[in-house]
Amino acid sequence: MSERSPKAAIISDAWGFGLMETKPHPLWQVRYWAIRNKALLVPEYGAMYIAAFLKGQGVDLEVLNLMADVFTDEAWFREADEGLPDDAASTAPVGGEEALRRMRANLEASLKRSDPDVVLFPISIYYVALHAREMLQRFRAMLPGVKLVAGGVYSTMHPQEIMDDGAADFVVRGEGEWTALELLRALGRKEGDFSAIPGLTWRDGGGKIVHNRERERERELDRFPHIYTVSEEFAIRTRHRMLKSLNPLDDYIPGTGFLTSRGCPEECTFCLDPAVWKRKTRFHSPAYVREVLDYCWENFQEGEPSFYFGDATFALNRPRLRALLETVREVSFTYHIQTRADSLTPEVLAGLRDSNFATVALGAESLDNRILREVVKKRTTREEILAAVRAARSYGLTPILTFIAGLPGESRASLERTVETLRAEGIKEATFFPLVVFRGTELYETFLRTYSAEERESMRLNRWSEEFCFTSDEFGSMHELIDYTQHLNDAIRR
Repeated sequence: MSERSPKAAIISDAWGFGLMETKPHPLWQVRYWAIRNKALLVPEYGAMYIAAFLKGQGVDLEVLNLMADVFTDEAWFREADEGLPDDAASTAPVGGEEALRRMRANLEASLKRSDPDVVLFPISIYYVALHAREMLQRFRAMLPGVKLVAGGVYSTMHPQEIMDDGAADFVVRGEGEWTALELLRALGRKEGDFSAIPGLTWRDGGGKIVHNRERERERELDRFPHIYTVSEEFAIRTRHRMLKSLNPLDDYIPGTGFLTSRGCPEECTFCLDPAVWKRKTRFHSPAYVREVLDYCWENFQEGEPSFYFGDATFALNRPRLRALLETVREVSFTYHIQTRADSLTPEVLAGLRDSNFATVALGAESLDNRILREVVKKRTTREEILAAVRAARSYGLTPILTFIAGLPGESRASLERTVETLRAEGIKEATFFPLVVFRGTELYETFLRTYSAEERESMRLNRWSEEFCFTSDEFGSMHELIDYTQHLNDAIRR
């Protein structure tokens, strides 16, 4: 490496690149076109946070968009043949050989043009995580003298495996802004000992893999520039324009979504949040949120002006919520949130209604109180969930519920009763998902104890995935659970 500070490149769209190369079943069926479009075009928001912070600190950083710099016309994503059945193979041009050729050529050309000293590579999506690890091997062959740094949620949970693969020089674990900055500065000083950098995994001079101590979380989140300060670098206008046309009713489209906090205080056994955030939550100030909303209102105006707050528990901090609602109602988006059922008090619902909120998503998971209490460890009950649905409706809000099929101990009869309840309540905005587990969740530990290695392998979602379909005693196979989940969703809307 030269005497100058290292030039860095951060990879965006590795998740979409992986989907293009692996085409995992059933995502490339016609029925999943909207989900696939979003997966291919939404950037890694974590990478945007890192890039915004590093550029704000004066780091020489280039963003390499593996998808959004190649496919700028929405025609790539539309089905070439109309009227195909839902389970037919997609005919969208983005799934063809020419698209693959262009994407791969762009990767090689971008790396050659950028000529970085350091490549930052986020791995957060478990669905094709093994492909991402294979991409690191590809980068190592293409860039033998470049430092490779993995980061993201998956990397945080699997630092040893990534280092054992031999391609990565470093893994940034946990919240990555400060760790990445300190690493780049140390590389610029040509240091060989990185033991003083919290949150870093690295290989010492003798080849030993070293996991440094954890880094404490940044308490003042407003110190981090917001993600849309790097909109141009991540081609957000292009992504926003295409997704607003392709998926006009979708949530969290780039330019129309944001997290006002980091973390979650809950201990849900199917979720990674307890492992990643240690059940702690930190918040951006209302003024910071207003800055984001103003920016998005001025710059992203395709289609209906809607905005989605992706916080796991938007209504958690009541005093902050009151101040936040006063702020957001001054920007004329239609808003959408997710939160806990027991947080929807009359005061909260009135505030949401008066601030132009339209939908409230609730992660119900089950309507069986024993399952909620003993299996999911959700601090809500069936009665609270249904009461929240009725209350939200009474204030003019649309509740949206999500459930998990296949939770250990929940029978088909219990799931059918849930569908009957939803139909009796007139709730059609509800979706079941098959239970998938991954390392870092409590249910994954149950999965390990329940099945042999061979059985677990048969439940891997696809050969590139680090997600496993937990079938429980009620279902004989992964495919049986997936088919039954579709049956439940069809029954709700019948």
